[in-house]
Amino acid sequence: MFGLFGGNKDWQAKVNGGEHTITVKAGDNLLNAALSQGVPWPHDCRVGSCSTCQCTLKSGKIKALTDFSYVLDQDQLKSGKILACQTRLKSDVEIQVELSDAPAVELNTYEGKILSARNLTHDIKELVIKCDGNVEHSGMAGQYSEISIAAIDDPRSYSYAKAPKQENPGEFTFYVRLVPNGKFTEWLFAEDRTGEPVKVTGPYGQFYRRDEDSTMVCVAGGSGMSAIKAILESSAAEQVKRNCLYLFGARAQQDLYCMEELAEIGKKWNKDFSFEFVPVLSEEPEGSGWQGATGFVTTYLKEAYVDTGKLSMGNAQGYLCGPPPMIDAAIDVMVDQGLNKENIFFDKFLDASSMPGGR
Repeated sequence: MFGLFGGNKDWQAKVNGGEHTITVKAGDNLLNAALSQGVPWPHDCRVGSCSTCQCTLKSGKIKALTDFSYVLDQDQLKSGKILACQTRLKSDVEIQVELSDAPAVELNTYEGKILSARNLTHDIKELVIKCDGNVEHSGMAGQYSEISIAAIDDPRSYSYAKAPKQENPGEFTFYVRLVPNGKFTEWLFAEDRTGEPVKVTGPYGQFYRRDEDSTMVCVAGGSGMSAIKAILESSAAEQVKRNCLYLFGARAQQDLYCMEELAEIGKKWNKDFSFEFVPVLSEEPEGSGWQGATGFVTTYLKEAYVDTGKLSMGNAQGYLCGPPPMIDAAIDVMVDQGLNKENIFFDKFLDASSMPGGR
């Protein structure tokens, strides 16, 4: 079996004609090796589902950890496209990739303990981890970290629920939704886990606020509140000169949370620009007394803002975070209403049912 991956030998990946040379250790994947060595490689899901980390293999041999055809089409495969997160090396290789404009930040791993895990809704907890020693929270609002515990083999990824610069020293805050048959979330929700040892590794991801003056149109659902709220917290703290509309989609009032925090962000927003937060409920029972917006959040965006002329998609940036169906629907609406797809940034929250091949 070891011969399949080149034994215990480390291999070299020459990137963009020698712009970077990455050492890929036996058993590691190309993307992880690049990120751990500070190379600004574009990435999002890191499980072979989003294709953000795709690159072109110019020479050398690799081992694909999953079938690339789940996310790459035949033309891409014929041109040598591969997924860095699903690639191990069987020889030295040459790679061509368009690197990210985001500042390169090396990954850090910190050991700590669960400080608290309090209920925000019936199926979402705020998880706060206190790490040991000198912790440099070098991530950007919108990015995420991996959480590892001894009871589960594979780490789990969660977005920062607070802007890193607004975090308490040594702490990381995440919003965790209970996933049916999800090993980590069922472990977390089963009992009080305060004091349990954990490891936090990051930062990861390409989801963060871009510096523009166009209107920020944010759409989130479920625990996708985390990354959007963090981005808005940092934007308010930095007094960005932008208007912002944030639509949060939920089923019913019991699924709403962070209402006070969003009101506080609105108070701190740059006074020369507008900030509007609207929760939109899709399954609120009749007669509940709810006086707010109803329906699907993407439909509400079109009918209440675009169709009425309150919002011009031609002068906007989209920031989307949450379940894949919601994000896909939001992208369709935004593009259909004139927003350039290059100005839409998103983070799809994947669970086991969303992985390629049902992994």
